[in-house]
Amino acid sequence: MTSSTPQNNPDPAAQPEPTPQPAPGAAVPQSWAWAKPAQVMVPRVVETEPLEYHRLYRGAAKYQWWKPLVLVLLAGAFYIAFSLLLSLVLMPLIMAFDPEFLMQTASGESVLDTQRPLSVLYSLLAISSMLPAVILAMLCMGIRPTGRVWSVAGRIRWGLLGRTTLFAIAGVATMNIVGIAATYALDPSSFAVTSDDVLPDFSLNAALLSGIFILLLVPIQATAEEVVFRGVGMQVFGSWVKSPWLAVLVPSVLFAMAHIYDIWGMLAVGLMGLVAAWLAWRTGGLEAAIAIHVINNLVAFGFMASGTSGETAQVAEGGSLGSIIGEVAGLGLFAWLVIRSFKKHGYGRERIDLVVREVPVTDAAVAYAAPAAPEAPGAPDAPTSTDSDSLKDTPNA
Repeated sequence: MTSSTPQNNPDPAAQPEPTPQPAPGAAVPQSWAWAKPAQVMVPRVVETEPLEYHRLYRGAAKYQWWKPLVLVLLAGAFYIAFSLLLSLVLMPLIMAFDPEFLMQTASGESVLDTQRPLSVLYSLLAISSMLPAVILAMLCMGIRPTGRVWSVAGRIRWGLLGRTTLFAIAGVATMNIVGIAATYALDPSSFAVTSDDVLPDFSLNAALLSGIFILLLVPIQATAEEVVFRGVGMQVFGSWVKSPWLAVLVPSVLFAMAHIYDIWGMLAVGLMGLVAAWLAWRTGGLEAAIAIHVINNLVAFGFMASGTSGETAQVAEGGSLGSIIGEVAGLGLFAWLVIRSFKKHGYGRERIDLVVREVPVTDAAVAYAAPAAPEAPGAPDAPTSTDSDSLKDTPNA
């Protein structure tokens, strides 16, 4: 009798089963090492690309495109709350010494008159409250360090601020001298003294008190406006678009529209905002913008308080083609001095942050070496971007 072998008479039940495939995202067993490794997303601490000033929000931890919008809304809400609180605090003082101020404010008339010191105090404090509103909104949104609103160094670079302040004095002096000369050359009659220029009720005591408020508060007020328009404004648009021009142009237009001046005044303010925004991008921070804004406002409010211009209040009229010519000359000199000094001292204009990002790795790498995602240096709780200690300044080319 003959017997059959498996080779001659195969049994279907004895055939080997097909090799199972690993589930997506699962660790690869040792026996499957021949299979093509799958990829999974794992949190890792990585470096951002070099970020210019207007792009610094992208270095914040857990950045999402919608967060800058929420930041703007939160800052606006905080500003309104601070303004209401300020009104309540100053209300008894205003009602006691200047009851007409509230009526004029409600009717939309100018609220800043240097012959009414309380109006100067209230207006400058109200604008200054934008600064804590922005910082508080940044904290709420987890945008740390909040110092990224100042510069790529995560702080105010005081040496640069000091030098640019000296340049701002030269620029504003040139602006006024050239502006007065150009205005006189174009229209000598504009300097003729009329009865409207006489201020019979001018109070020296009111002017001096307003002058004290101006000296104390204008640096904060101008800085707050720079943080809003050149800081938040530029960095919000810069978080969406890499090119700096949208971040430079749009906040400059908004800055001009936020003032009550006529067309000449709007052009002058817009031009200053444009130069300030360009310098913020070019130098990697707000120092130059703050310097020119503070010196310009101190001089403007100083003239207003003295009454030499025929007006002691902020009014819509007053600009001219001559003032624009002066603006171009003064801002041009200021920008040239700033860039020249910036190149000489070698400040950085870019920042590299360490952030936690989901990066693709093979599942085999996860199986054999899957350490916990390290916490980013400087993070107080959840993984966040680093503080200024992790900054890598890139020398200016």
